[in-house]
Amino acid sequence: MKNLLIRNIKLRKWTIIIYLILLLIAPLQLVIGHGTLLTKSIYSAVAMILLFISIVDSGHVFRFNSKLGHKMSYDFFASLPVSKLALLNANYITVIMFTLVGASILSLYNIPDSNVSADQLNLNIMVPYSYITINFFAIPIAFKRYTEQKSEYISYLIYLLTMFIIIPVFVILIAVGLIAIFNFNLIELDYLEPMFNYGFLVMSILFLIANYFIQYKKIN
Repeated sequence: MKNLLIRNIKLRKWTIIIYLILLLIAPLQLVIGHGTLLTKSIYSAVAMILLFISIVDSGHVFRFNSKLGHKMSYDFFASLPVSKLALLNANYITVIMFTLVGASILSLYNIPDSNVSADQLNLNIMVPYSYITINFFAIPIAFKRYTEQKSEYISYLIYLLTMFIIIPVFVILIAVGLIAIFNFNLIELDYLEPMFNYGFLVMSILFLIANYFIQYKKIN
């Protein structure tokens, strides 16, 4: 499994370099002011990188699959004298590791929460939590059979659009509908935001664990 982990890490070397740079410059937020044109330019560049990470890296398992050769990756690596359990463990560990490191970096920079609103109802989505949630859901949704074999009908773009736009909008519309039908007070829906952030995070962890054991049973 060690060699498989090394393989996975090497496949994402540029991601690691970007993460390391962001980790190194994070403390500079405490000592460098925001008043000059230079610092504003630097902060703008960092903000763009963080935006890129929060969106594109919200599907680490998709990116690994792309680096491995898309749909042919499982056929190739399954034909090698490598333990399928080692493949499963290595891929799970890699995705979890990259996800937690990425979420930690996003937390260091205190980037603003995403906001979805409708009819005076606001839903603030905590970016580090949503980042972890979307990454963890990716395996049981798009790689539910094997971590190196993506479901053909689920594309990376469609997955991201669904997670970032369709589901939050759907949740907010349901909340608006409940308010209209049952005449709820907005204060009574204060639980919606923590339920969305923490509830989906817990669900993603449970689904990730459940899918691990499902895949584990298939290879044993």
